[in-house]
Amino acid sequence: MPAMTDPMDALVQYQEAFARGLIPVQPGIANRDILVARDDPNDKPRFSYMQAQHRTLMVLVMLVQIGWDEEGPIFEVGYAVAPEFRGRGLAVQTLAAALDELSAGLARAKVPMMTIEAVVGAGNLSSERVALAIFGEAPTSITDEISGEPALLFRKVIACERGTGLRR
Repeated sequence: MPAMTDPMDALVQYQEAFARGLIPVQPGIANRDILVARDDPNDKPRFSYMQAQHRTLMVLVMLVQIGWDEEGPIFEVGYAVAPEFRGRGLAVQTLAAALDELSAGLARAKVPMMTIEAVVGAGNLSSERVALAIFGEAPTSITDEISGEPALLFRKVIACERGTGLRR
């Protein structure tokens, strides 16, 4: 059975492409300290938010649109911090800034609400702390659909506004 999706794998791949200048990025609008890239792998909109030091990615946050419900688009979020930059609060800071950026962009497109979800492996305490800081609510215990492993589902509906105040 496959393992749970690991956002660190994406950070490693992004780092290689980013260092070679292959990922077209632009500074954030609501937060100029983050870099933003958008693409559509598998015909699903993906928004990537990064903090970098020169050509080295410190943190990567990815939001992939996985569907729609009555509230609006649903995004699954993944995040990873390069080992040498861990313990500095960068995941919470970048995820909050990413949600602020995405919310402001959706507000400009007249989308009133969005839902974000994060699936965190049971026992991944660092990732769980990040999710608790952002989602602010207790998760639901689930079994990960891909790996069959125990996991936690964090879910939050966010009003899309310019300058949501999600940044910390």
